[in-house]
Amino acid sequence: MEKQIIIFTLGEKHYAVNSDQVEEISKMMDSTVVPNAPKHIRGLINLRGNVVALVNLSELLRLKEKECYNNIVIMNKEDEKIGILVTEVKEVLKIQDEDIEKVSGDGKNGVVGIIQLGGNLVNYIDLERIIS
Repeated sequence: MEKQIIIFTLGEKHYAVNSDQVEEISKMMDSTVVPNAPKHIRGLINLRGNVVALVNLSELLRLKEKECYNNIVIMNKEDEKIGILVTEVKEVLKIQDEDIEKVSGDGKNGVVGIIQLGGNLVNYIDLERIIS
């Protein structure tokens, strides 16, 4: 079965998500810091009248990446918009289910598969599982 994925980077690492989990992609914008928020909450933005919490995905994935974010991947979770900070959105493409090599384990870290694209290994992640 064919699916559309969005490829992005966090630092030097490549990640992919199913486009069904993404509502839109935005350029980085100034945010308001939330006092006493969990470490992975970077702040809040106003996106066309909607308050969107910015989530530091590097923090949730326990990555030691330098924090340089140029894009926000907006997802809708239970009628609440959440912005995922990413270094750069690279491309949107269609792949077959069999192109995704399933990973062993319970997937609690959100990585549910690996995709070989060109010379890059891309971690296929489930944003909803990570954000839960």
